[in-house]
Amino acid sequence: MGATLLGSSVPLQNAYDVALLDLDGVVYRGALGVPHAPEAVIGARAAGMRVMYVTNNAARAPQTVADHLTELDIPTSADEVTTAAQAAAALVASEADATTRVLTIGGDGLRQAMLAEGLTVVASADEAPTVVVQGFAPTLGWKDLAEAVYAIRAGAGYIASNLDATLPTDRGMAPGNGSLVAAVVHATGVTPRSTGKPQASIFHQAAHRSDAERPLVVGDRLDTDIAGARAAGYPSLHVLTGVDQITEVLRAIPGERPTFLAADLRGLAQAHPEPQWREGAWTSGDAAARVDAATLILTRPGGELTLSAGSDPTTVSLDEFRAAAAAAWAASDAVGTAGTETSVLPADFPPLRLASE
Repeated sequence: MGATLLGSSVPLQNAYDVALLDLDGVVYRGALGVPHAPEAVIGARAAGMRVMYVTNNAARAPQTVADHLTELDIPTSADEVTTAAQAAAALVASEADATTRVLTIGGDGLRQAMLAEGLTVVASADEAPTVVVQGFAPTLGWKDLAEAVYAIRAGAGYIASNLDATLPTDRGMAPGNGSLVAAVVHATGVTPRSTGKPQASIFHQAAHRSDAERPLVVGDRLDTDIAGARAAGYPSLHVLTGVDQITEVLRAIPGERPTFLAADLRGLAQAHPEPQWREGAWTSGDAAARVDAATLILTRPGGELTLSAGSDPTTVSLDEFRAAAAAAWAASDAVGTAGTETSVLPADFPPLRLASE
């Protein structure tokens, strides 16, 4: 699977049998649902596509997540949820022996995942844990982090459910598990192993649990959802309802490039044209794009739009987005050297937004 956009002549919900959906920024933001998500998920199921939710949030148990989704008008059962806590518990269990004692730093979902694997869970560094597993919880405080530091300094192993620096909420971006892990790393000098996205194992676990033969990963973060999909060998759909927006996608390195692009989960019900190279430009629908040095040139009905550092923010169509991504990625790959992953578009390239549909 190359690091470029592909096409699907039929809606994705007909081309793939299971959607491995991220939650935060894709289906909901904190307590609030993402617009169009309920009807998109229900429509995909009606078309025969199964759903498995794959989340780096280890704070809540699968049943709690399922209840939240059901309250948002997306009926869900606990067995349709795979969490980073479950992935962490599977790793600990695979290496455990009779002496293994786990100190969990995080929410109840993390503790429940360990107990479900038959592991011995302790609540304090004074109980001589052999491994510390840290996951996100909004109630996590200094005392919790201190217990982790005490145990790790005493020789316990260290695993993090994920290393996301931020997470989207209904009020905006907030510190994620990776930001709290950084405090423990700074205090101990020990870097944890991570089991959540972008590790391939959590996607493989979710695909196996959902009996997937043709899974499609759907996410909003390039460095976790999309990078993890590539690590797992699965195609991916990137949506713009969470963290990474159009400009970040255009500047994506090969290992973080999605297979398909959409505004939101309605993209599951859409066919996706594959951008084509024609007459010196990448085309999609009636849009065409090319890159000249650090300048992106979009050809649209009525003329050309030239974008470079210092340009004003602007809106683009979905076809322009697809053509621009193909052009930007091809140009970046053409100037890259072995072992170097860079973008020809500058870091201060103007923000682009998708035109309302």
